[in-house]
Amino acid sequence: MNVASQYLLPSVAHHEAGHAVAAIVLHRQMFDDDRELPAFSSVSIYPDAGDGECGGFVEGTVFYSAQGFTSELKPIFENDMDRHFQRDEAIQEIVACLAGPFAESAFEGYLDPRDMAMNASDGNEGSCDYADAKRIYGELRFLMPRRPDWGRIEDCTARLVLDHWSAIEALAAHLLVKHDLQFDEALTIVAPHLPPMPAATPPERHPQPA
Repeated sequence: MNVASQYLLPSVAHHEAGHAVAAIVLHRQMFDDDRELPAFSSVSIYPDAGDGECGGFVEGTVFYSAQGFTSELKPIFENDMDRHFQRDEAIQEIVACLAGPFAESAFEGYLDPRDMAMNASDGNEGSCDYADAKRIYGELRFLMPRRPDWGRIEDCTARLVLDHWSAIEALAAHLLVKHDLQFDEALTIVAPHLPPMPAATPPERHPQPA
């Protein structure tokens, strides 16, 4: 590993940890069981193989995939609930895409949300993370009457990263040692740094007639 990649790999680890932690946090907004429907299958980083490049990937985390909607090809919803569900999933996918670059920016010392967003954009514009996020953002106009401002989504992403920074750091530290973690391993690492899952509401019991 060359000197440059020694500094690059920790950035990659925080980048992928940002994606992974965001996926878990956002997944919890929809489901009350982390393991029944895992937020992703694995998270990995790839050290320099001699070419000075490092990389990483979170496998299996998709809230929403761009459908290619246009003014001629518009989505069809079963009902308002279906529309709201697709809208929420699309916004969550944008945040999950941006959380990696934002976590990398935070690791580099950009802790103000606007500075974090600007640095992430400057360093990742044209990357697959931003390409996916922008593509989905473009489709939001077909999923809701008025889509949120892009800056508002960036602010939400920055808050998620900062609010869960200890979880991101913990996961990044383990990735730097092991390089590849399955979902259950990653969840075990970050769970102590996350708010507890809300207890499931027991079914209501009606008194039986005597």
